Amino acid sequence: MIPVLYEKDATSFTTLGMGFLPSWIEDTLEVVEERNGEFYLQGELPVGGLHVSQLAIDRIILASPAPDKAPQPFRILGLSKPDESETVKVLAPHVSYQLTKSLLSPTTFVISGDVQTCVLRYLLLKGIPNFSNVLSGARLFGFESDITIGFPVTFDTETEKKWVSVREALGGMEGSVVDLCGGELEWDGWTVRLLKNRGHAVQRPIRYGRNLESLSFETNASNLVTAYVGYCETSDGGIVHTGMIRTANAGRYAYPRIQELNLTEHFQELAGEGEEVNPSVEDVRAATEDYAASHPGNLRTSITIKVVPADLQNVHLCDTLPVIHPGYDIQQAAKVVRTVYDPIKKRYKEVTVGEIQRTIVDTIAGLLRR
Repeated sequence: MIPVLYEKDATSFTTLGMGFLPSWIEDTLEVVEERNGEFYLQGELPVGGLHVSQLAIDRIILASPAPDKAPQPFRILGLSKPDESETVKVLAPHVSYQLTKSLLSPTTFVISGDVQTCVLRYLLLKGIPNFSNVLSGARLFGFESDITIGFPVTFDTETEKKWVSVREALGGMEGSVVDLCGGELEWDGWTVRLLKNRGHAVQRPIRYGRNLESLSFETNASNLVTAYVGYCETSDGGIVHTGMIRTANAGRYAYPRIQELNLTEHFQELAGEGEEVNPSVEDVRAATEDYAASHPGNLRTSITIKVVPADLQNVHLCDTLPVIHPGYDIQQAAKVVRTVYDPIKKRYKEVTVGEIQRTIVDTIAGLLRR
C-alpha cells in the first residue's frame, strides 16, 4: 500500500486523512519489526514530493508492516534534511512507543492465573494515562493476552527503587511481563497483545548456502548443551542428584558439554508451601529427563536473508521455519525474529531467522543519532 499521512490526533484510519505519500525514494522506505523489540518506519522523500511539506512531528503515517497484515500507525519522531540535500529523512516509531512516556513508579505486583486480568488490573489501578481495558475514545491503549500461568510470579521494580515505562514493563527490560510469563508481543494500533505463540509453523527448510541467495549466517556452539546433571537441595540440607542425562543431539558433537540443572524450586512448588522437600533420585532423574527432552541443546542460529525468495514472502514475524545445519545434518526449528518490509513494493527486503546478533537495547534514540 502507499502510506497515508494523518493528523496527530487521528485515532481512526477509515479516510484518506491528509493524503497519500507516494514519492518515497527507491529502496529507502522500510518497516522494521523485531520479535518483542523494535517496530518503526523509516525512509526518504524528495523535498517537492506530494504532501512532503505537510510532514510534521507527531503526525501519523499509516503503512503495512508485512504481507496480509493490517496497516499500522507510525508517529513521526524525526525529520531531517542534510545540507544541500533535496531529500527529507523520516523516522516514525509505532504508536505503541507512546507507552515509553508513561512511567511507573517503583512498585511490586503479583501475576497469577489469567495474565490479561492481572496486568490490566494493575495498569488501571496505577492510573496510567491513556490506558483502558477496551480500545475506545482518544488514544486509549488496551491489553489482551491468551496466557494463563499456574504459579504466581512477581513483577518488582520496588526493590531497586526503579522507575520504568509501561513499554519497558511489558517487554523491554529484565523482569518484564514477557520475561515472567513468556509469550510474544504484538503491537496492533492501540491494542497490545501478549500471545503464547504469535506465529505459525512454516514448512520451508532453510539450508545454509544451498537454496537461498544473498544469505549470511552464523552458527555458534558457545552455549551448546549436550547433557544435564540435575539436582535438588532437600529440606534436611542434603542434595539429591542424577548422573549425566544426555540430550537427543549429544552424539553429533565431538565432546560432551555438560550443564548443571537446579531443580530445587521445581520440587518446592510440587511439595507446596511449608512442606518438606525430599525427592527421590528417580524423581530428580525423571524431571531432568523431561527438561533435557524439551531443551535438546541446539546450536545458536542466526540467518539473515537479504534477497528474500517468493516462497518466503508469506512468512510473518515469529513464524517457525526448519533450519538444516551444515556438517551436522541437524534440523532445528528457528523463529523469524526480524523483518524489514517495503510497503509500496509489498515485499520483504530482509528476513532474520534464529536470533538477532545485537541486543534489543538499541533504541529509537539511537536511530536518531545515525
